[in-house]
Amino acid sequence: MTDTYTDSDEYQKEIAKEYEKRVLKYSTAEVSLILQKLGITVPASAITEAVVGNVNATYLAPEIVVKIHTNKSEPEYLANKVVSDALSSQYPVVRVRAYDFYEKTDYEVLVMERARGTLLLDDIFDLSATDLAHVFRQVLAVVRQMQTILFQDFGNVNSAQSYPTYTAYLTDAFTENMKQVREQQLCDEGELRSVEEYFFKHVSVFDSETSVFVHDDLHTGNILHDGDRLTAVIDFDHPLRAPPLRVLCTLLGFIDNPSQFVEGTKDFPLYKGKNFYSLLPILKDELRDIVADPLLLRKLNILFIHNGIDLIAANWSKGLNEHIMRMIMDAELVQSDEGLVKTYYGLVLAGRQ
Repeated sequence: MTDTYTDSDEYQKEIAKEYEKRVLKYSTAEVSLILQKLGITVPASAITEAVVGNVNATYLAPEIVVKIHTNKSEPEYLANKVVSDALSSQYPVVRVRAYDFYEKTDYEVLVMERARGTLLLDDIFDLSATDLAHVFRQVLAVVRQMQTILFQDFGNVNSAQSYPTYTAYLTDAFTENMKQVREQQLCDEGELRSVEEYFFKHVSVFDSETSVFVHDDLHTGNILHDGDRLTAVIDFDHPLRAPPLRVLCTLLGFIDNPSQFVEGTKDFPLYKGKNFYSLLPILKDELRDIVADPLLLRKLNILFIHNGIDLIAANWSKGLNEHIMRMIMDAELVQSDEGLVKTYYGLVLAGRQ
């Protein structure tokens, strides 16, 4: 999701301030004491705060990465342990050393082994096209392995809340987000009614789906590599029990507009205006079963609207809210199936030709 406003310095400063307000922070001495309660000894002097554009309290030590949260209502980090237990012995994913949810500590704490390699975020533009293609294929191989983790229901992996269909999950989340948007008066009521009517008309397209583990935040900041070899996929904080195609939302965003994942950070100028369309044929090849779904564009259309309203409800920026609603109103409320090729994901899948 991008335009001249989201590329502007004004917007980047606004998002940076929002990160600063929303991020949790602890002293390195506090982090050291928390680790001691988990039987891990690391002096405060060896701990540094991770300087990344997220809303998690993340700290680095020579051999481990620590995340700390204070939400008692439900876990934020449990899914990292789920995927570590299932795949880390054979595949390059996060390796969890310790996890606690208000049992040994007064927090939710995730302790992970510090993966070897370099963040793709830091050197992707230095890689050759061949090396980048190799790394991307390996990421998609991990995606396929994650999708061997099956569920009987749908929802957030970290949440105990369960839905019998993905339609039911999307409907509940969309309804709650629309309630927040209305309460905060973030959008025009007439436009909200149009979006609502369209969404409820088509969301049943998800009535019959398989539920698998879906990493919902696959981008350059969550991929480590050593040359052309993938060393780890990390940051499973908000994965979903969802249909396999759900992973395309992040991956197509990664290809079309990677700058969205570094908004409000020092890396934005490097990513501004860039794309990775050279990876699109690889995605279509490696995930050919997903891309072959005859209802793919309709499903992605509904997911775009769902994700857009979710972003608006989070209220990061008035300008961003207006931008997202314009994208939905101008291109997503299509009156025929033929019009789906002109939606956001339709254009991305076509290489924006």
